[in-house]
Amino acid sequence: MMVPMNVNRFLKRTAKLYATKVAVIDQDMSYTYQEMSFRVDRLTRALKGQGIKPGDRVAWLSYNNHPLLEAYFGVVQFGAILVPLNIRLSPDDLVYIFSDCTPALLVFDSDFEETARRLAAVVPDLKMVEIQIEGSHPDYLDYESFLANAPSELGVSDYPETDENAVAEIFYTSGTTGMPKGVGLTHRNLYMNAMQILISANIGDDAIILHTIPLFHVNGWGTPHYITAVGGTHVMLRRFIPDLVLRQIERHRVTHASLVPTMANFLIQAAQSHPYDLSSLRYAVFGGAPSPSSFVQNTMDALGGEYVGGYGLSETSPIVSLAVIKSTLADHDPLALNRYRGTAGLPAVGVDVSIVDDDDYDLAWDGESVGELRVRGDMVMAGYWNKPEDTALAIRGGWFYTGDMAVIDPEGYIHIVDRKKDIIISGGENISSVELEDALFQHPAVFECCVIGIPDPKWGEVPKAVVVLRPGMSVDAGELLGFVNQRVASFKALKGLDFTAELPKTGTGKIQKTVVRKRYGAGWYQD
Repeated sequence: MMVPMNVNRFLKRTAKLYATKVAVIDQDMSYTYQEMSFRVDRLTRALKGQGIKPGDRVAWLSYNNHPLLEAYFGVVQFGAILVPLNIRLSPDDLVYIFSDCTPALLVFDSDFEETARRLAAVVPDLKMVEIQIEGSHPDYLDYESFLANAPSELGVSDYPETDENAVAEIFYTSGTTGMPKGVGLTHRNLYMNAMQILISANIGDDAIILHTIPLFHVNGWGTPHYITAVGGTHVMLRRFIPDLVLRQIERHRVTHASLVPTMANFLIQAAQSHPYDLSSLRYAVFGGAPSPSSFVQNTMDALGGEYVGGYGLSETSPIVSLAVIKSTLADHDPLALNRYRGTAGLPAVGVDVSIVDDDDYDLAWDGESVGELRVRGDMVMAGYWNKPEDTALAIRGGWFYTGDMAVIDPEGYIHIVDRKKDIIISGGENISSVELEDALFQHPAVFECCVIGIPDPKWGEVPKAVVVLRPGMSVDAGELLGFVNQRVASFKALKGLDFTAELPKTGTGKIQKTVVRKRYGAGWYQD
């Protein structure tokens, strides 16, 4: 029997088995899985009533809130394509995205009304729905009225089964190294990635997840599917404010959260200044960058729960690997276990990985050989929207080439060394900026740091650091350079260091190396 893989199967199952359980908490409101299913079906009927057809794109511009969570099911269940928009992109980037995917309808939060008006000029006859906030004066149909006015004669249960290989969602890359690319994820991609996560991670129906990462972001959007699949509870968070995050964990007894290291730094500071009860937190999954063992331990000490490193990309739906501890390693010393926790982790069940050299020859899993990480599995995208040439470059010979340089140790843990474009080549030797950043972070005064390559007449390029110090702490550049350089091979030594009040970041707190290179690279910038 072949039953098409569609994430709405998750919601329909959960609505029957957990009908009265709280599905979503959003500020001061909450509703059950039965109510969530009812609202999702109303959204589907409302969209169909507006003439939206299978294959049409529905764009969504909003914070993390319950309407966006509903969209992950209500838009795709009849074959329309959801396009969650990154609210941190520039208006020009969003205009480009609209021109590329030409949505038929836009749902937007009132805070983004000005941007929405600009986007409306891009697509003729664009239908628009506004998620109102208190005190707004909408010129558009508001979201709740949109649902309330949904035609009742359009049956949801009788929809024809959607082709599992059809595109369900398009996520646009951030555009930090060029114009954004639309990643086309199929129903099968999304369904299988949710199943892979559930098999590879310890997530049950008692999970309560705080959506700290925006759902439009690579670290955030898989959660609507797999948490719903098991009947867990979603706690929505519109903005990342450290004390608010900790209060939500305490108030709602949150068990799971996804973070990037920068977020953890701010949460640690907030936790040290106020005695929050964080005893419910079991797992914090970290993406964005590898973490040194000292940072892993500091995070677990401050926040409680297990630190789980992870790795994924927009193109992989998103999760490739999770740094869970194998039972065969459980008796290792804590420092060794923290080193594993800080890696990209083990490939998820059903995911194949390898590292290859420039000639595509497989390299050994010896913890030393560095090559480009490539992956294959049911979760790899169908391709880039409207970009067949880019798709052909990324997916070759049945593998997706990630652009990340990595080593894989004998236990199978993936260690990301650097982005392929971020490797510093000095005198013919490859230098990992991540290794140097790890060494910097071991100094107690370092809050954040970023290492880039700068031009050098003798070596071609050499590494330079840009550092943010912890509040109330100080160290001079010479002392910090000496601290790092005694911990790395001489050819990897930092040759320069700047201090700054803050580093440029994406909407989820990931440091933007391309911007750092422009600001601090002494005119040296290549992408």
